[in-house]
Amino acid sequence: MSEPQSDAYDLFEILVRENSRTLLAYIRSAVFDSSSVDDIWQETMMVAWRRIDDFDRSRPFAPWLRAIAANVILAHGRKSSQAICVDQQTLQLLDSRFEQLQMLNGDTLDEKLQVLRDCVSDLPDHYRTCIELRFLHDLKPSELSKRIGSAIESVKKRLSRGKALLADCMNRKITAQ
Repeated sequence: MSEPQSDAYDLFEILVRENSRTLLAYIRSAVFDSSSVDDIWQETMMVAWRRIDDFDRSRPFAPWLRAIAANVILAHGRKSSQAICVDQQTLQLLDSRFEQLQMLNGDTLDEKLQVLRDCVSDLPDHYRTCIELRFLHDLKPSELSKRIGSAIESVKKRLSRGKALLADCMNRKITAQ
């Protein structure tokens, strides 16, 4: 196998720098076992490097990189005796969500995540509290129920409604561009 040409290396370095944090977020979203995340990221980078000459420069780099990561994730899942990752259908859903994230205004992941932070801060308090405890503090619904003193069914409804409000807010901001 031949080494990619120097201009391909420069292109690869720039594109990876621009997309590495988003790719890492994608992998973390798809992999249950946090100790496997770095291995999958590194393997994805190695495969992408070996295949950089196959990259169509007229197309976006991030979806190409996520497709490689999805294949690596699924391969790790097949090799592991434990469930460490999601299935193909969930990976496709994640890919479409990350594609939507890329369409938001802003050049960096931090700028794009600021839109999500703004939408979270706009939520009514009872939804925002549930969303933050669930997703920022990683509390399971049963733990969340005990923490806020509400029935588990009430917590699940708040989470569902809060996520729906977040999705509406994000969609409005995406289409307002």
